[in-house]
Amino acid sequence: MSKKSSKLNEISKMFNEIDIEFDELNNEGINDMIAIVKKQKDTRYAPNVKHKMEDIILITLFAVLAKCNEWTENEAFAKKKENWFKQYLELPNGIPSHDTIQRVISILEPQSLYADTINYLIEKIDLITSKSKEKDILSMDGKTSNGSKRSTGVNICEKVVNTMSVYSNKYGISLIQDYIEEKSNEIPMGPKLLEKLNLKDCVITVDVLNTQVDTIKAILKGKADYVLPVKENQKLTYEEIKEYFGDKKILETVKKENYKKIVEKEHNRTVTREYYLTEDIKWMNKKEKWLGLKSIGLARNTIERNNKIIVEYRYYIVSISNDIELFSKSVRSEWGVENNLHAPLDIVFKEDANKTLEKKWSKKFRNNKKNSMSDFKICSNLL
Repeated sequence: MSKKSSKLNEISKMFNEIDIEFDELNNEGINDMIAIVKKQKDTRYAPNVKHKMEDIILITLFAVLAKCNEWTENEAFAKKKENWFKQYLELPNGIPSHDTIQRVISILEPQSLYADTINYLIEKIDLITSKSKEKDILSMDGKTSNGSKRSTGVNICEKVVNTMSVYSNKYGISLIQDYIEEKSNEIPMGPKLLEKLNLKDCVITVDVLNTQVDTIKAILKGKADYVLPVKENQKLTYEEIKEYFGDKKILETVKKENYKKIVEKEHNRTVTREYYLTEDIKWMNKKEKWLGLKSIGLARNTIERNNKIIVEYRYYIVSISNDIELFSKSVRSEWGVENNLHAPLDIVFKEDANKTLEKKWSKKFRNNKKNSMSDFKICSNLL
């Protein structure tokens, strides 16, 4: 299991004994939030607009913080707090109806709002937590929303919705998420997501499928490093690294130079984790294919349970040199997106059981079974 975000743990301790009252909220923070929502594009027909988009977004945000779960509750909350809202919002025609709130929120471009909000949160987290020079390790992976599958009997697409996310292990949040086109897959989506992020001084980890040349190009373009696993999908590189670390004499040499060992007890088993890292790569064939390659690594896990021993080997191409601590941490963080993002979405928020369609697309799908999955999205909670 990957390590929990140190930043989130620190913040949790800070706010553990604090009760937040809306009337006591910091004006500067609220004005910062208003500045963020003002950046969002309003696609409504201007002559018919009676309520400002930023007013509606802020009302919805604070209503959610006040634990409102229905659009009607949002409206009721805003009317109760109308005098407070007028300190910050224009509200040219008073409080909008719950129908108006719902319609406006449904036409928002979530990627833009999400990215601006995440960048703001990261800046504030860094201000209130202890300064740390540790690199952020970003893990990227795809997820299938199983509840989105439909039968052909209702004349809409059969295939499930697949999403791609980049998760920050340092801050404990998803930095970006997007939907994978029906006739595409994770491989071309990965570089597109990475190019939208500020990757400077980060380390990128992915699952085996996304160890690709184009992924590395996007990582290096963002001035980041990578720790990428290799298996049979990159056969030549995999076989060469496997054979290299399979030599006992070489393994002993690497162990003396760059090695780390961790022994952990997990439930009813004991796991010994060993990490090896070496810059000895001159012998590799076609190593120029992997831009920025500086090292190769081995992660060996020895699992003892009920007097039985299982040994697992994972091999890596790495763009960092002689930093066994960062390498070992990156290998463990590879599972961060699975354990800390995808698992909570399924276990806590029941995303796999969610069959909700966005309203604006549901009628279209009933009438046209040839729509692509780019027009079909599942409503889910983002962590």
